[in-house]
Amino acid sequence: MMKLLIATALTAVVFAAKTNAFSPHMNEYKTVETVQAPIKEAALTKPFADKLSTPTLKPGATIGIARLDKGRLIYAPMNELRDWANLDLRSSATFAPVSPAALIRNIPEVPMMGGRDSDNKLDEIRLTASDLRMDYVLIYGMGQDAQWGSFAGKALINTGFIINGDMVSPRASTKAMLVDTYTGKVYGTLTSDKVEFGVSELTDKVETLINTLTAKGSAKTV
Repeated sequence: MMKLLIATALTAVVFAAKTNAFSPHMNEYKTVETVQAPIKEAALTKPFADKLSTPTLKPGATIGIARLDKGRLIYAPMNELRDWANLDLRSSATFAPVSPAALIRNIPEVPMMGGRDSDNKLDEIRLTASDLRMDYVLIYGMGQDAQWGSFAGKALINTGFIINGDMVSPRASTKAMLVDTYTGKVYGTLTSDKVEFGVSELTDKVETLINTLTAKGSAKTV
């Protein structure tokens, strides 16, 4: 099919070139190289673009940590922050919390009485992480934020993120999504049921995902 399209393109260009060659209005200074240039261009043009390879995370990227509570960004508890700090020490990526104070800049003002709260909280968190120059954001929540087929109390299709149609989102004690802060693309959904003493199991799964999606998963240089 590709050879046929290229042959067709070449035939059309050669026909046009011959027609111009016998035109009475043709510039007498037009050289053979000028006529042949479109032919070379057509021969090198691919009618179909090659398929792009699966995108991977940037090595040494900065990943924001966003803790949810009923769909809202909160400050993560101290024991969870310790688990994320331990992951930061052993990972090639840099992990840092997304501050609720920084989020305020991306929340529209709501009147005190009779006003309607924003319905786009997850995307506001993503934009805040982008403002903080974070490459990706790991958003996670528990309980109502980690139900079957939903995230942060929203159906996956209503999160505002770009999600693979085959992605499964089961119920768990804790659910997390790794999201590109610039495009909203979700790189993976992670779950954990061991949260009694922190989120160390979740951080282990995040580390595995990061190592899988980056060219190098070795610890950062101190």
